[in-house]
Amino acid sequence: MRSFTGFLASLTLFGASTVSATDDPSYCHADNCARAVTGDHQGPVFTSQAKADCSSYVVTTAYGHTVTVTAATIPTESPKTVPTYASFCEGSPRYISACSCYGITSQTTTVTVTSPAAPSSTYTGPGYQPTTPASYESCDFDPVNGGEFELLTPNALAIVNQNGKASETADPDAVVPGFSFSQAPAAPAGVYDIAIPGNSPPLYLAVFKSGEVGFCLTHLFSATPDRILTPRSSNGQTYVADPSGDEYITSIWSVQCDGLATAGIIGNVEFQFTVRDNGDIVVAGAFPARKLRKTRDIPVPKGFFVKPKTVVTPPGSKCPSPVQHATTRNPPEPLTSNGCGPADWRGYFVPNLEFEPACNFHDVCWSTCSETMAGCNAEFLGRMRAICAREHDAGSRILAACNNLAEFYHSKVSGPSGAAVYTGAIQRFCDCVCDDPALTACADKCVDAKTDPDNCGACDFVCPSRFCTNGACAFNSCAGQTCATFGPCGPGGSCVCASVTAGTGFCVDGNTPCAGLPGCGSSADCPLGSVCAVGSCCERNVCVSTDQCGGYTTARRGLLGRDWQGATVGHPQVWVDAGGDSG
Repeated sequence: MRSFTGFLASLTLFGASTVSATDDPSYCHADNCARAVTGDHQGPVFTSQAKADCSSYVVTTAYGHTVTVTAATIPTESPKTVPTYASFCEGSPRYISACSCYGITSQTTTVTVTSPAAPSSTYTGPGYQPTTPASYESCDFDPVNGGEFELLTPNALAIVNQNGKASETADPDAVVPGFSFSQAPAAPAGVYDIAIPGNSPPLYLAVFKSGEVGFCLTHLFSATPDRILTPRSSNGQTYVADPSGDEYITSIWSVQCDGLATAGIIGNVEFQFTVRDNGDIVVAGAFPARKLRKTRDIPVPKGFFVKPKTVVTPPGSKCPSPVQHATTRNPPEPLTSNGCGPADWRGYFVPNLEFEPACNFHDVCWSTCSETMAGCNAEFLGRMRAICAREHDAGSRILAACNNLAEFYHSKVSGPSGAAVYTGAIQRFCDCVCDDPALTACADKCVDAKTDPDNCGACDFVCPSRFCTNGACAFNSCAGQTCATFGPCGPGGSCVCASVTAGTGFCVDGNTPCAGLPGCGSSADCPLGSVCAVGSCCERNVCVSTDQCGGYTTARRGLLGRDWQGATVGHPQVWVDAGGDSG
């Protein structure tokens, strides 16, 4: 790569020159132009002035940049005129040739100019501050553990190394090398180098003060092909020298949680880029505007998107436990789709591609309880690629962009944020049940609600006594009694301590009518939340709920008002008159 300063230094202000006086000494006095300029007969004062005029005229000053974030105003010299006493010279070449009689010849002096600070349109406030998360655990790409990746421009084309320059490739069959992030020891936290691994040493992606964006190793070799040079990271946010006369910096890249890679110097300038019409990436504002306004020149105000080279779809949390499976809710929730959803990051890319049918399929697939996240995502990618192949010509630029976006969309739905959306869809459309039908799904566990004191009869119903029988919770300790010896227990006067088949006592509502209570041999024969009471006043083993007296929680039962009150669990048959007296 050739620096802008070096380019200026190589320019000459003048066209092809005539023969100089140093080539033909006799010329200095044989030509009216030469005699007018040398003018020995006019005395030493004239000679001194003529030499000064020659020196001023033949020396050309070229100006180069040292900052590339914004276009520097390059000073321009006032137009030079041949002195009036040299009017016989008839133009610049003759005058310069005459000046050579004094040994004064054409030369170019390069002066380096520091550009002004970047304008507010480039960055504001205290300077560039990248938007980086505290942790990349739930982000689309982790710069430390995310592996190799490609960089996509707003054209949805991948950046490659093109003879030392960073350039986008429009070849859909191109083999795009992977980049990787690495953190230089002296770089600020969250700021990385980007390199092409696999080389020894690696190729670093660098921004040069000339405004070019390229790869250090190739840049150095092309500048001085006769020397073997060791490229290096800038190891921080200070420019380092390039033997070509340019300077470069590599430790400038940061990654947002959505996978957008931005570049800048912390507290100073944020680099913004432009994709030129030939595909080269340059720093915006580093080149004259007229050179950037081509057919396909496109600004890159944000940065470049990271597309992982390898995508591993997580299983997604269809159900929180491996011993659970999803079933369609009853009644089922109607399946819906919204195409490819809101624009969000997709508004960054120039191609407006028709992936809506594939997106609609993906929405429905994720909401189908029998499908897996990995299976849905793989089919989604296949459908997008099929759309690309059907809609765009083989080998075309738009086909390359289409395939890149298909793979990028696939990486988005396969990352941690995609897994979170998938889990939300499952929670809306599916119920998780245990593979073992005898167990109950409680969050990420499958429990026996009949005996689990932390989920007694229902999830999260905790028994303080730590005693759970058939889903009935013994809130109050009591010794089992029989009809003749019942005494009160629990929170109400009607609660009695009934013996159960497990050999323990349970507080139950003694006013529960015997009529209609199912018989039982053990509590396992009873509905969940009931126990098998023995020795009660019902004169048989009956299933009785523990609801009223500290067991499970349901509405309190009312008493039946009849002339003859039938037997209850706690009381034999009694007569109740209209006034409420019993006898």
